[in-house]
Amino acid sequence: MSSQMFEDGRWPGHTGNWGRWNDDRGTLNTIDPSVVLRAVSTVREGVAISCSRPVSDHEPLRSGGEKPFKHEMLTAGVWDLEPERTESLNASDRISVRTHGMVNTHIDALAHVGYMGKGFNGRPFDDMVTMSEGVKHGDVVSAVGTVTRGLLIDVAAARGVDHIEPGDCARPEDIEPHLSIIEPGDAVLIRVGGTLIGGRAPVAGENRHGTWPGLHPECVEMLATRDVSLLGSDTGNDVFPSPYEHICRSPVHTLALVYYGIHLIHNLDLEKLAKELLRHSRTHFLFVVSPLHLVGATGSVVAPVAVI
Repeated sequence: MSSQMFEDGRWPGHTGNWGRWNDDRGTLNTIDPSVVLRAVSTVREGVAISCSRPVSDHEPLRSGGEKPFKHEMLTAGVWDLEPERTESLNASDRISVRTHGMVNTHIDALAHVGYMGKGFNGRPFDDMVTMSEGVKHGDVVSAVGTVTRGLLIDVAAARGVDHIEPGDCARPEDIEPHLSIIEPGDAVLIRVGGTLIGGRAPVAGENRHGTWPGLHPECVEMLATRDVSLLGSDTGNDVFPSPYEHICRSPVHTLALVYYGIHLIHNLDLEKLAKELLRHSRTHFLFVVSPLHLVGATGSVVAPVAVI
């Protein structure tokens, strides 16, 4: 497709949710008090399930360069503020995390991705984020303290496998049977078994991401019609290589963040949640996710919790 199709910033055929809300929250606007109460009403067993992976400093397909996570101890015993008070013991540390990647659980702010010069709501991308000022519009603070109802779509289980293979993806036909039970404001989490298998290193002619399982871009279009508030999976969401490579590098990111204003959650651990939902014959759950309150940030590591 010619780039001339995008001169006005449009995805082919539409601009998604541009102009629908006069703020930077995107589809988080669909979460109102009634949605939160609906989420709370799903709790039956009182079982809280972590949906985050252990934070890792190893990203298999990135060789060399700075590690995605660094942990260092600052004190381990004597308190550095009063070293003479030897009866007072103290331990402290410092961490640094590269927010985005294919390993650690994190949420994308709307300003993480732009396309053809535009970000969400058609705002010029260079008006949203700069190197000197960070994110000016669409930072991760909009997602702080998000509570809603969640729905798990277990694509791998429906296909009778532990995981789908790198390069394969959840497709619209995997999503369609669940559309009738999705209500505005729901968070949809899609399991492809991403914690059971990683990616494959790129070969000649492929983009630098190599080969990973993920979601077909048309899944975003389909779920957006149901006004989902959040979209997450146990992968980086985009499938690589992408069937929409001729349009852009990461079409799931582009459609969700730029056009529909749907915050994305990546690299979830959905294994225990899938087993507990199956055991209790459940589909929905209370879902809580909150990024760090990082003003001007493009995203944040998160530790989401599901309660059934």
